[in-house]
Amino acid sequence: MRVTFWGTRGSIPKPMVTDEFRIKVKRLLMNAQNVNLSDEAAVDNYLDNSPFPDATTFGGNTPCLEINEGEHQIILDCGSGMRNLGHYMMNSGFTPGGRIDILQTHTHWDHIIGFPFFVPAYTKNTEIHIHGVHSNLRERFEQQMDLIHFPITMNEMASQITFHQLTEEEEFTLGPFSIKNKGLIHPGGSYAYRIAAEEKTVILATDGEYKEPSDEIFMPYINFFKDADVLIFDAMYASLMKTIERENFGHSTAAIGVGIAINAGVKKLVLFHHDPESSDTDIANSFFKAKQYLGSRNLPPPNNSLEIVTAFDSLEIDV
Repeated sequence: MRVTFWGTRGSIPKPMVTDEFRIKVKRLLMNAQNVNLSDEAAVDNYLDNSPFPDATTFGGNTPCLEINEGEHQIILDCGSGMRNLGHYMMNSGFTPGGRIDILQTHTHWDHIIGFPFFVPAYTKNTEIHIHGVHSNLRERFEQQMDLIHFPITMNEMASQITFHQLTEEEEFTLGPFSIKNKGLIHPGGSYAYRIAAEEKTVILATDGEYKEPSDEIFMPYINFFKDADVLIFDAMYASLMKTIERENFGHSTAAIGVGIAINAGVKKLVLFHHDPESSDTDIANSFFKAKQYLGSRNLPPPNNSLEIVTAFDSLEIDV
C-alpha cells in the first residue's frame, strides 16, 4: 500500500503568512554563507540538506488522504487537500466514468470543505461512493453546498454520488481492502478506520481525545490499533497542558500517541491533524519532543523500534 497525504492540518486551512515566510528566508540566507547562490545545483543541495521547517513547509490544507493498492484507491476525508488530489488525478490519467470510494471519519467542516472543489466529481458517469457511520451523510454534504453557502449544489455535479451508511465496528471490503471502524471521543463523534491489504495495515485515527490514562479507557483503542504497520494519529496539541485548556475539543497530543503506539505494537506512528495555531517550527519541535519522550522510555527490543513521522502535505509512505 501507498499512503499519500494531501492535507494534514486540523480545524481550518492555514496558509503561510508573510512573517512566517520571511523568517524562513532569513534563516536560510543567514546559514548560506559558504553556498554559491549563483550555482543552482549548489543551492538545491543546500536546500536538500537544510532542516525541514526551514527549507519547506508542513502545509496548510485540512485532512485528506489517499491509499493505493495497485490500481485500487481509497480516499479518506474530504478536507481542503482534496482539491489538490482532484487536480492530480485529472492530470494523471483519471478516466471519467470510473469509481471513486471515500471513507468519511466525520463531517466537521475541516473534513468536508474540499468536496465542492473535487474536479472528478464534476465528470459525467463517474461513480462516487461515500462511506460513513454518521447518519444523514447526504444531507450533511448537501448542506455545505446549499446556495446560501456555495454557488453550485451537489445535484448539479455531473457524477453519480451514492452514500453508504455503515454501522459501528462493521467490517467490509472494497476491492483488495478489508476495512473496520471504531468510534473515537470527539464532539459529534468521529470514527477511526483500520484498513488492511496484502498483510499490511494502515489506521487513520484522527479527531480523538483520550481523557484518562487508564486501561479501561485505553485498552479498546490499543486493541484496535494492535500491530498496525502505520498509525496516523491526532497529535493536534503541542503539549499536554493545551489538552487541559481545550478539554472536550476532541483532540490529542504526540505524547499520548507514542504511549498508545508502544502498547499496541505499532511500527510507524504518523503525527497528524496539526493545530492551525502551530507554525512549521512548532510542529517540528513537537516531533522532536515526541522522539525525546520515546527515548526516555528506555524500552527493550522490540518495543524500542517504533518509528515516528510527522505528516506534511504531499508526504508519501510505502507500507
